[in-house]
Amino acid sequence: MEGVPDVSVFAEGPSGELVGTGSLKGNVIKMMAVDPDWQEAGLSGSIISRLVERGRASGLTHFFVFTKPDSADKFHGFGFREIARYEPFATLLEMGQPGIDQFRDYLRGSRVNMGAKSRAGAVVVNCNPFTKGHQYLVETGASRCDHLYVVVVETDLSSFPFRDRFALVREGTSHLENVTVIRSGEYAVSPATFPSYFLKGSSVKKIASIQARLDVTLFANLFVPALGISVRFVGTEPYCPVTGSYNEAMKEVLPPRGVELEEISRVTVGDGQVVSASIVREMIKADRWDVVREMVPESTLKYLESSDGKAVAELIKQSEGRH
Repeated sequence: MEGVPDVSVFAEGPSGELVGTGSLKGNVIKMMAVDPDWQEAGLSGSIISRLVERGRASGLTHFFVFTKPDSADKFHGFGFREIARYEPFATLLEMGQPGIDQFRDYLRGSRVNMGAKSRAGAVVVNCNPFTKGHQYLVETGASRCDHLYVVVVETDLSSFPFRDRFALVREGTSHLENVTVIRSGEYAVSPATFPSYFLKGSSVKKIASIQARLDVTLFANLFVPALGISVRFVGTEPYCPVTGSYNEAMKEVLPPRGVELEEISRVTVGDGQVVSASIVREMIKADRWDVVREMVPESTLKYLESSDGKAVAELIKQSEGRH
């Protein structure tokens, strides 16, 4: 088992023995397992049906499942379709609506019409919160292409809620005429839902590496053709091995798909301290507002002084460890 699922289904044999199970966390079906002696009994379909039934009863209409590539075909018969694959480790499938087709329509509706030889770029950001580092990345990317799409991760697993993060990115980039800020939908794969139990015994770095390649493949499958992206910009990562691993994944996956990758040096303040959202949160927690003011633009600072921003800051102070 991994984490605490919202609901689990257990299938019992004639003597009450456990012969199959599956769980639902959010809208992700995970931890599916059936006893080898019972794998021809149709238990997987029954378990998935029960989980979907419970999910729909709670208001869900769209579901994901991660599985090994050699098991993906089994889920097609249950109504799932594959949207990304990284051999030989993991495949991501979905069912229900609104799904990838509807999100692709949203992306196409956000696309800015340009000439055939125009260069469209993208950055993908979480912005927890929006910092001068994010602003510099967007400004630099925008100066190197005809139009830049800023994709804000929509999954709400951050200290700052998506609604506020999205607004901060729009306000902090409003001076750039060739920038469009868009949401990621559910198509920025979250480490919180990635099934690390597939990789039992693997290091955190190995799991992050596979997660990153699946995520970048999904980006290449969906965002690149829908928006006509030919270059992706990313900040250098000198400190965090997990983020560094993500950059390496982009170098591997994107160029063969016709997308350049340009790394932009991170901006620093004071005595050379690299600006990062995690440090901003640490400084909020420590009441070091002098450092916060150095690292965030005026728009973010104004938000932090608002009632909504103060409420988030208080939650950060009450929490333990890093976010």
